[in-house]
Amino acid sequence: MKEIQYQKEGMKFNLEYEHSDCSYEILVNDMPVMIHFGLGERSGLTVDINQYILKPGKQNITIRMFPSKNDENTFSLSLTANSFVKITLDKVSLSSNPMDGWDAIAKGEKYQWDVLDYQTPKIEKPVAYAEYKTSFEVDPKDITWKITGWADSQNLKNDPNIRKEVDAFYEDFKKTLESGNQSKYVSMLQNSIYEEAASTPWDKNALPQITKNMTDYANEKRSFIYPCKNAELKFFGEGKVVTLVCTDMLTFGYSPLISKSAKSMMPKAHTFYLHKPKGSDKLEIIR
Repeated sequence: MKEIQYQKEGMKFNLEYEHSDCSYEILVNDMPVMIHFGLGERSGLTVDINQYILKPGKQNITIRMFPSKNDENTFSLSLTANSFVKITLDKVSLSSNPMDGWDAIAKGEKYQWDVLDYQTPKIEKPVAYAEYKTSFEVDPKDITWKITGWADSQNLKNDPNIRKEVDAFYEDFKKTLESGNQSKYVSMLQNSIYEEAASTPWDKNALPQITKNMTDYANEKRSFIYPCKNAELKFFGEGKVVTLVCTDMLTFGYSPLISKSAKSMMPKAHTFYLHKPKGSDKLEIIR
């Protein structure tokens, strides 16, 4: 972590999303940034997508729409005329010093720019699936970070042993949390943490606190709930990234690892995405 090239200032790309009457996946450069297969609606929320931008130029966004969930165990048969997903993307000039933003406002300087506003077309007839694509451009001067991500990773789709290896990784991750092995938990996530930290302007003095929060989290007594009887592989990143998703109706579309701790009764879905770096024969968490 000491090798992180901290971005003292730079652009932060924010994607805001809302939806109605549907389940959905939002992907940036074929990597999921938001997935919703649950009850109710999640709208007006924002996700930072810097870590999904590996190079300047055209960035692709894919929106996949599915029928909404009626109750814990059933989905609607089709999308409706009221189904939509809307995304709004902007970029904000940030600094590791929060006061810089206030100074810019006081001086009347522009620090935020609209990048993209997109809403899926109206569903004209009942269908069980719809997919839409859009894109935006990132100027080279707005990329102040250098992260590799999954760009040079191996393609996993044709790997005959991939399911066995993914299952083993998930089992190891579960045992790591159950045993409260703090150092191993942090090491399993270190590449993902590194690239998120390296791609976003922030205060490097926060790193010790973030690390402490993670180790405290790993040390919480945690029990796994909603055991998933059926899970399937799902590939992203043009076949270079893989994850497991549950196909049981109760937890459909989410990670098969869901837990809760004694400190919080709110369930936690442990979602992560695996890749094999070039030249490696082991799966690692990349996001």
